Amino acid sequence: MYGEILVPTDGSPEIEDAIAEALDLAAFTGGRIHAVSVVDTREYSTLSDAKWLTIERDRTERGESAIADVRKRADERGVPVETELLRGIPHEEILDYADENGIEVVVMGTHGRSGVEHFLNGSVTEKVIRNSTLPILVVRVTA
Repeated sequence: MYGEILVPTDGSPEIEDAIAEALDLAAFTGGRIHAVSVVDTREYSTLSDAKWLTIERDRTERGESAIADVRKRADERGVPVETELLRGIPHEEILDYADENGIEVVVMGTHGRSGVEHFLNGSVTEKVIRNSTLPILVVRVTA
């Protein structure tokens, strides 16, 4: 029962509840956490190369920090953990990782955005839910 648990993280403080839930689930089931962060590599044609490189470097540093935080928290609780920084389109990379690593459940946070904000920002969680055959535990984030 849920031996391989995937928790994608973007490093935002709001995702803390989803990480805590994933760690609780892993501790309860004796499972292993797979923490991933995805550096979105889609380019924006309106940005200069220098600006794009700065954004990509910042996203990489944020992703590395995010998965390091999950590793630290898992280690403190004695929960086995694997971490990986991925590059690409976030929902696609999350789904590919899940498929390639025998993931049994995905734990994700959602901001509960709607209207224009949702239209402009999209929802990685929603895209994962729509395209996955796995159980998805969605945790409403507090912020």
